[in-house]
Formats: sequence, structure tokens, C-alpha cells
Amino acid sequence: MNDELKQLFEEDQHDLRKMPHDRKKRDRDRRNRVKTIIDTGGATVAIDFIHAAIIFQHGEALEDWWHSYQLSLKAVELGFQPKWLAAVALDRWLLRQGKPLKYGNQVIPFGGVYRIPELDPNTTDEEREKWDVPSFFELYSFDKLRGFMKYDFIDTLENENLKVNIIKLERPPAHSPSLTGTRCGKTEDNRVIFENPYGWKWIEDSAGSFDLGWLLIPHVPVIAHIVATEGDASIERVTLNGYSCILVIFNNSKTLYFRTRKGIWALTGMDYNNITKKALIIQSCSS
Repeated sequence: MNDELKQLFEEDQHDLRKMPHDRKKRDRDRRNRVKTIIDTGGATVAIDFIHAAIIFQHGEALEDWWHSYQLSLKAVELGFQPKWLAAVALDRWLLRQGKPLKYGNQVIPFGGVYRIPELDPNTTDEEREKWDVPSFFELYSFDKLRGFMKYDFIDTLENENLKVNIIKLERPPAHSPSLTGTRCGKTEDNRVIFENPYGWKWIEDSAGSFDLGWLLIPHVPVIAHIVATEGDASIERVTLNGYSCILVIFNNSKTLYFRTRKGIWALTGMDYNNITKKALIIQSCSS
């Protein structure tokens, strides 16, 4: 084992926990040093390539995440188990391009709730198992996800067709991309609607902050409502237009979940009246 790569890896993990103000520069310096070690033949065994891959996984550009994936594959080739680091590295590379994820072990913040992005429909659970990542259902329930920090199970509620678990992460994921999108239309009151590559839509308030968002989740039995800030949470059953819904309230944010023929809708916002208005429109189109 290369001792310097191990030391660089330990420094990377320390910075991930402590989040120093100059973390990005420190990450960049480590990647430069790791590249030199790799290029000069300093990595010889599987764990060396794993240490290097994790450091590059905390990069800033597509080439960093692709390099992490290639290093992870090399480690697997040399016999490293489990294989999930390679799957996570590939998904991070895809995520940063707005493409469907191959395996699904990544999240994006959406109105303060962390969501699983669109998944490649051609990936089977057998393939996920081969690469040591959770099954399709487990991903959406946040069960057995790889590489995440500690989290707490806060609360749960179930109605006749859906179960929602509130999950509180120890801290926000350090390398999760921010929400970005393009203009795709306007509301009846002339507010701009934004949409990201995964079809999630939202509107912003006058200050440019997230105000109301809606997205469609595939049909799964359990959904994890994932948050990463301190606050008070509550969950309750509500009925809207004949639909059985589950309402999650976390601090000032409210999320309404309900199932339709197309999938499970999740609407998140600050104003419950705006949420229900949008929900009624969606429900009328689903009837």
C-alpha cells in the first residue's frame, strides 16, 4: 500500500467531516498530488486505487469524476470488494451532466428535500446487486445507500397506498449539485416555471428563492423524505379531491404526496394554499 495515498485519503475524509473554508483548494491540491503519484507508478494494489478514486470523486469537473470511475474500475479489476464505489463514481459523472443515473446512488436537493434523480430504465436490480448498490425500491426508501453520512429515522406514516419515512442526514451532502434549470413556461399569474433535465419543475419568489416545486416519482411502496437541516418535523394524512395524501411539514416547508396512475407526485413549497392549488390541477389532469 502507498502510504502517501493513504495519508491523502485520510486528509480528504477529515476535510469532508470538518468542511474547512479552503476545502476546495485543499481538494484541488490533493488531486494534483494524487495524479502525480498515479502517473509515476506509485499505485500498485487495489486499495491505492480506491484511495485515489475517492479523492477524485470529490472533484470539481467532469474529468475528475470520470477519472474516479476509471480508478475504481482498476481497483475492482485488482480484486477490491465491494464494487459500489465504481457505481457511485459513474453516477456522479452522469448526474453532473443531467443524464439518467445508471445505478441511482445520488441525490439532488429540491426545495430543501433530497431526491433521487431519474434512473436509467435499462438497469436491472440484478445488475445493481452485482455492483453492490441498493435495489430500485431501496433507493427511493433510502435503504442501504452507499457512501452517505450518518442519518436518523425521524418519523413515518402510511395510508392505504403509500408510506413515507422522514430521514434526517447528519449534514448536507458536500458534493451534491445545486438545483439548476431552464425556463419552460409561465404560470397563470405570469411567474416563470423552471425545469431541470429530470423533468422537475418549480417557480421562485421575487428574491429568486425556491417557492413551489413539483415532481413525479415512480411507483414505489415507500418514499424517503430526506432533509439535512435542523428543525421540527410532523407528518399527517390528508384528503384532497378524493385523493389520499400524506403531508410532511419540516420547519416552514410543506410537502404533499399522493399517488396517481402516472406515479407519485411530490409538491413542496412554503404556502400550503399554493401547494393544494397545484395539486388540484395535477389531480384533474390525472382523472
